[in-house]
Amino acid sequence: MRIDAHHSFSEQYTLAGLESILKRNRFDGSILVGPLIDTPDFVRGIIVPVTEWRDDLARHPKFRGILMQGHLSVPDDLRATELENRRIPVDITGDLSAVVDLAARHPRLPICIDHLGAPPNDDWPRLLEAAAQFPMVCCKLSGLAMFPDPRPYVHHALRFFSPGRLMFGSDWPNGLPACTWKASLALFTQAIGAQSIETREQLLGGTAARFYGI
Repeated sequence: MRIDAHHSFSEQYTLAGLESILKRNRFDGSILVGPLIDTPDFVRGIIVPVTEWRDDLARHPKFRGILMQGHLSVPDDLRATELENRRIPVDITGDLSAVVDLAARHPRLPICIDHLGAPPNDDWPRLLEAAAQFPMVCCKLSGLAMFPDPRPYVHHALRFFSPGRLMFGSDWPNGLPACTWKASLALFTQAIGAQSIETREQLLGGTAARFYGI
């Protein structure tokens, strides 16, 4: 199963448009990051921004987790413990140190690093390696256009995360018009280099299906 593990949509760039793109590229489904709305069948799960989180959302059949913006929205320990006990995945974007801090306090909480921890800085290699020490932390190889040359960053991630904890995401339609969905897939393919079929299957869908329970 091939899954685009990270995308959104807009009035101009609709889910119907993405569905045709995924079909042309032999993808079976996707993970939407956005509001919990009625979606086409190809959207297999939805990651809801923490600002829109309510307990009753967890009963929605497509609910798959919460998106947080680094330390700005990481929950207090009481809320994080509840998420940990319920095994509700947390996507974190924009702050790798927040991933490390949250994983250290709540090692059974499923956490996913969005966009390979972008933007990169001098602490990026050390923090990504530290995050990889926690087995419940995964990482999305998404938003690769934010890196000057994604190849060394992706290979650093491959070194410390197994393919079973890495997943492809297009981050569509962010980056348009300069970076199309097909261009994001090409960046990913070039960045990972030559890999076995088994590794590619994990990166292109197996990890996402397992992590988000699809």
